[in-house]
Amino acid sequence: MTQKRTITWIYSPAKSGDFGFVDIEGQEKWYYVHGFNKKDALPWDKVLAELKTFRWKDEAVIKKVLQRSNKIFIWTFQEWKKQISKRNNKEFISFGFVIVRDDNFKVDIFIPWKYIKNAKTWDLVWVKIISWDKKAPNWKIVKVLWDSKDENLVVESFILEAWFKQSFSRETFNELKKISDKIDIKKSLEKWRKDLRKLFTFTIDWEDAKDLDDAISIEKRTNWNFELYVHIADVSNYIREGGYLDKEALVSATSVYLPDRVIPMLPEKLSNNLCSLNPDTPKLTLTCEMLIWKDWVIRKIKVYESLIESNFRLTYKEVDDIIDKNINIWKKLFWGQFLTKELIEKVQNSWELKEKLEKNKQNIWVLDFDFPETKIILDDKKNVIEIKQYPRYKSNKLIELFMVSANESVAKTYANLPFLHRIHPEPTQEDIEKLQTSLNLFWINFRLTKFDTKEFSNLLKIIEKSPNKNILEKIILRTLSKAAYSVKNEWHFGLWLEYYSHFTSPIRRYPDLQIHRIIKEKINKKLDKKRIIHYETILENIALKCSNQERNAQNLEYKVKDYYIVKYYQDKLWNIFDAKISWLIPKWFFVMLENTAEWFVDLNNLDSFVYNEEFMQFEDKKTKKIYRLWDDIKVKLIDASLKDIRLTFEIV
Repeated sequence: MTQKRTITWIYSPAKSGDFGFVDIEGQEKWYYVHGFNKKDALPWDKVLAELKTFRWKDEAVIKKVLQRSNKIFIWTFQEWKKQISKRNNKEFISFGFVIVRDDNFKVDIFIPWKYIKNAKTWDLVWVKIISWDKKAPNWKIVKVLWDSKDENLVVESFILEAWFKQSFSRETFNELKKISDKIDIKKSLEKWRKDLRKLFTFTIDWEDAKDLDDAISIEKRTNWNFELYVHIADVSNYIREGGYLDKEALVSATSVYLPDRVIPMLPEKLSNNLCSLNPDTPKLTLTCEMLIWKDWVIRKIKVYESLIESNFRLTYKEVDDIIDKNINIWKKLFWGQFLTKELIEKVQNSWELKEKLEKNKQNIWVLDFDFPETKIILDDKKNVIEIKQYPRYKSNKLIELFMVSANESVAKTYANLPFLHRIHPEPTQEDIEKLQTSLNLFWINFRLTKFDTKEFSNLLKIIEKSPNKNILEKIILRTLSKAAYSVKNEWHFGLWLEYYSHFTSPIRRYPDLQIHRIIKEKINKKLDKKRIIHYETILENIALKCSNQERNAQNLEYKVKDYYIVKYYQDKLWNIFDAKISWLIPKWFFVMLENTAEWFVDLNNLDSFVYNEEFMQFEDKKTKKIYRLWDDIKVKLIDASLKDIRLTFEIV
């Protein structure tokens, strides 16, 4: 008799369609759940599921809901029936319903009069399950939020649903008031902190960035050795472990970057001012100093507390112009400073070091994807002016490589301490087999045998000149697992590194802030047995929390981006667009427009379309036309629904 395979995981609904998935918190392993097999599970419930095989694939069949999630649901209230009170002869709402924004949510939300909380029709309300009988859940309104007809407030509901706060508590601000606006330089330099204010230092970032948490210095020696300094804002100097600032930072665990706003992990006094490495201002930092010999190997690593003063704030475009010699001496830069000979020399030295490091065997196998990113430009009233592809500069790669070098160096230096590591599991055998099938479909003559990073890197080089490069990169990325935080040091598959941690962004990522504390305690000889036990006790939970919040932030960013894309196309119904088929699943295929906006062509009502999973293609039986991945296609926009946050196209 075959033994039953059961799992206890979290249920999450699909973005579209009557199906979902069960997946474990903090990991990327998941199983498909058909609509018939989800029982009465609601989003993010903890469920007991049995694994069964359908058509040679494992799927999950939910048997029981073990624990209801405490997820916030925000939908629109609609009164249903009014009555006259016998007590005071006044009219009141005897019951109502909540209009669900998600079509896949198949549960009626009935609200009895005692739980309505003075809500009126079209109010956006926060609802919660208070009990569950055999047939359906019982709900109540926790809070009446605002009028749902105000489109500008819809994004607010997305943020609240994702559990991200846009303000900080009174206790946090009281704690913040105690932090001085100025650095006591003399006191800062009394003990372990090193004064690097005379070292030429600069930052490279986007024009609109406000939280500058990394700066670099380059020294080229006469023996062709380089010294690379990566300076990171010393946020831990201002945030006491266990204090209100610390607790709120951990609740968010990450900053969230949306088209219309930033939801910072830390208050602006820290993120944009005290900790941001703005030029011509003394700043407290942690420095990772790396000596790189002429064989382009990092030989010596030092990590210490420091005091810097950045000389220049540069944009990615300006750095590219300096590298390409497209900028004149003494030209006024974006932030008002003037280009100097010394700055040109330092930037060109940086580029030389970047080129050499890339050729080193330690870094050559990094999986380097180059996907187009969608940039949404809004006006002052949050109307979408334009959707376009984010610019990509050579200097993006420069900063990425230097930050990776610092992250690896720090992880290697403190490998024996309780730490937060950034891990990236290798692909599964099943995913490798799917990838090989896809490569064969695109006539890519490449046989996967070793399944290591070097092999994947070689594959990316082979497809570099392919006309199908973009879709093949997407297929390869879908093969890979997602990175996560862990207390265990495991191989980072995507970077081909044995040691890797997140050290370089403590303003916007809690794991970086947390390991800064550990590093400083080690430097200051305070990491005794008691503190080691303390970190061993708390770090696993922090790793799980940060991994989950990272995923929540990504989902929120995608959702808000999608909302604004739909809003942009609402006045473009019946327009015809050039597109490419970017992905296929049995009921529809996705298309990408020239501005990188991506949505789907619904084939549910087109009986003549047949999906061939083996060849990843659709065939129109009537016309005999075949539709394959990355084919050019013309589509007509037939619906732009803000309610469902969905664009729907049809084939022209």
